[in-house]
Amino acid sequence: MKEKNMKDENDSSLVQRFKQGDQKAFNLLVIRHQKRIYDFIYRMIRNHQDAADLSMEVFVRAYKGLKDFKERSSFYVWLAKIAVNLCINFSKREKFRYFLSIFDLAEKPATTSSPVDKVEEKELRLAIDQAIKNLPPRQRSSFVLKFYQGLSHQQIAQIMGISEGAAKSNYFQAIKKLQKLLAQYR
Repeated sequence: MKEKNMKDENDSSLVQRFKQGDQKAFNLLVIRHQKRIYDFIYRMIRNHQDAADLSMEVFVRAYKGLKDFKERSSFYVWLAKIAVNLCINFSKREKFRYFLSIFDLAEKPATTSSPVDKVEEKELRLAIDQAIKNLPPRQRSSFVLKFYQGLSHQQIAQIMGISEGAAKSNYFQAIKKLQKLLAQYR
């Protein structure tokens, strides 16, 4: 099949082609999902080099395990599950040192002009970093997957290997804790 036509194929079709020995199909899956996986991992660990390394590891593991992929979920959900597990293992090894803020505020340049406003904004960014750092890993993962990746609670449950109710609970507990920790900045 021509590569142009393959680009129009859905993930499931490309997975089947790979299982039949078509290496180009896997290459297209990587191209299709590498930025989204990298962005997710970066938001979890906040280090570009480590995010790049872990992203590569996600696709290495996917390549090795794709022949056994049963398609009970979408290909992206399966990749994201690999990514979540790698991030959790990484953060344990690094003692949560790199597991920092996932809020956009921490990434955006300061928009205020007065020195006092800049100091206050920097203080808020640091408070957000600390609040996120203190969330348990499952709450952090649920929050990132819902807030930044836009996944449903059902997809989050599949990725994390938990019930949909547990995914919702983790997300809302994270929101509640963040609101409490950041209440003084309202």
